[in-house]
Amino acid sequence: MSDLGLAAAFARAVDGPDDVKATLGEMVAKLESRGYGVLLFLFAAPNLTPGPSMPGFSTIFALPLMLIAAQMALGVDSPKLPGFLARLGIARARARAIVAYLAPALNKVEKLLRPRLPVLMAPPMRRFIGAVAIVEAILLLIPLPFLPLIPSFATTIVALGLMARDGVAVAIGLAACAAAAVAFATALIWGASALGLA
Repeated sequence: MSDLGLAAAFARAVDGPDDVKATLGEMVAKLESRGYGVLLFLFAAPNLTPGPSMPGFSTIFALPLMLIAAQMALGVDSPKLPGFLARLGIARARARAIVAYLAPALNKVEKLLRPRLPVLMAPPMRRFIGAVAIVEAILLLIPLPFLPLIPSFATTIVALGLMARDGVAVAIGLAACAAAAVAFATALIWGASALGLA
């Protein structure tokens, strides 16, 4: 699996008998270590739309994001999903059709994101990335309008880098994660000062 391109990896993840649904748990297991990137993407990207930036909405995605990031920080080889999430499924034929539809886009992503800086894919760095993702998930729990877009964007970049094994993209995403933390800290300090609490 580690040598497969993104499109081929997803095609393998949904492969199986047509009379059995492709479940999220099965697909993540087949993606092995890439499963972290996929799940971080699934729980971060929805907050990039205008609606989810409303206070409270990001919490729906922050909690599972924190769970996945914690496993990564603890050094678990591949993510383990809670039963109700692992059992979510889709008809196998439908899953194959979706992967086939996304294949051109995945191939384009691979031209931009390619295996680089393997040191950032090493286990110690992956644990650090998990710890950073926990912080970003915590930021998503803070009810501030619009600001959740920043940690969501940063985590999405990290997730894409993990999926493509691109250390450069991961480094850019980590820098964006730091910027998100600074933005939230600044907003909270300014708010406290405006309310006379600091």
